[in-house]
Amino acid sequence: MAADVYFSSLKNTGNRSPLDKISKLLRRLKMREIYEKHELVAVKVHFGEFGNTAYLRPVFLRPVIGELKDMETRPFLTDTNTLYIGMRTNTVDHLYCAHWNGFNYSTLQTPIVIADGLRGENSQEVELDSYGSAKIHLAADILNADAMLVVSHFKGHMLTGIGGAIKNLSMGCASRQGKLDMHSRSKPTVDQEKCTGCGKCQEHCQEKAIEISQKAYITDHCVGCSRCIAVCPEGAIQINWNASSDSVQKKMAYYANGVQNHFGAKMLYVNVVTDVAPGCDCDPANDQPVVPDIGFFASTDPVAIDRASYDMVLQANGGRDPFRAHYPKVNPVAQLEYAEQIGGGTNQYNLIEMKS
Repeated sequence: MAADVYFSSLKNTGNRSPLDKISKLLRRLKMREIYEKHELVAVKVHFGEFGNTAYLRPVFLRPVIGELKDMETRPFLTDTNTLYIGMRTNTVDHLYCAHWNGFNYSTLQTPIVIADGLRGENSQEVELDSYGSAKIHLAADILNADAMLVVSHFKGHMLTGIGGAIKNLSMGCASRQGKLDMHSRSKPTVDQEKCTGCGKCQEHCQEKAIEISQKAYITDHCVGCSRCIAVCPEGAIQINWNASSDSVQKKMAYYANGVQNHFGAKMLYVNVVTDVAPGCDCDPANDQPVVPDIGFFASTDPVAIDRASYDMVLQANGGRDPFRAHYPKVNPVAQLEYAEQIGGGTNQYNLIEMKS
C-alpha cells in the first residue's frame, strides 16, 4: 500500500513564511494524536560539521519545536558522536560545533542531548529479529526517549548516494560501535608512527583488548566499541573504511528498522530539501547545490519520504540523477529497497501537495 507524503514547495504565492508551511505539514500528519503531554520527544537532527554551510538551517526547527511545545511535550534536539575524528567526535566538541552552527538555546530555546554519551560509551545492544537475530548498537538516550520526530536535510553522500530519513535513523541513531559495524568489516587499528604509547586507549578500553609495548596494539579481544578512537590524543587509532556501499546501505536499513521497531507509531518524519549539496553534512566543507531549493516533505514513512525527495530532485534536474553523476558506482536507492524488503516502509507513495 502506498504511503502518503505531504509536500510544500518553497514557491510562494501567498506571501507566507516557509515556517508556516512546516507547521501546516505537521498538523496534516495529526501529530497531536501521536505525541502526548509531558513526553520526552527526541527531535533527531544533524548539527553539521564545523566548516560546512549546507546543513539544515536551525530556523527550520522553530515550527517543529513550537508545535511540540504547544502540545506540552518536552522536546530536545539530539544527535550522536561521529566515528571519524572531527569536531563532533566527543560530546563537548560536538556541543561547541552545534552552538557555532546556530543550534543553541538562544536560537531555539531547546536543550541538546548528545545521545551516546561523552565519548560514545552510552551504547545499548538491541536484538533485531528481522536480521537473523543479529545485534545492533544504538545510542542509549535515543532509546530512552518516549517518542521521536526525525528532521532530515536531504542531500548527497559519497558512500550511500543520498542521505535523508533512513540515514538519519541509522547512522544518526547508532552509537560509535554501531557506526563501525556499518562502515567496516574489521576492528580499529593503531598507526604505529603516530602512537606515543601514552596508554590512554588502554585505560578506557572496556574489554581490556589493548596492549602496550612501547606502542599500543589492539588484540583479538576487541569488540569494536571504538571508544579508543575518541580518547587517543594523537589520532593514531584508525578505521578501515572497507565496507562496500551496498553493504553499508543494507546495514543502514536494518539499523533504521531497529529504531522504528522501538518507537512504533510514535514517529514522524520531515525532510528539508534545500541546499542539496552532493556531499554529506559530515564534511567540513560543501560544494554548490545540485538543484535549486525544492521545499519540505512530511510523512509517517521514512522510505516513502526519502523516495519522494529523491524523485523530486531528479525531476528538478530534468530527469537526470545528479547523485549518480557525482558517484557513478553508487546506487543511491539501495537503502530504500533494502528497507522496504524488511518492512521498514514502502517506495510507493501518494504525493499530496499543500497549497501556499
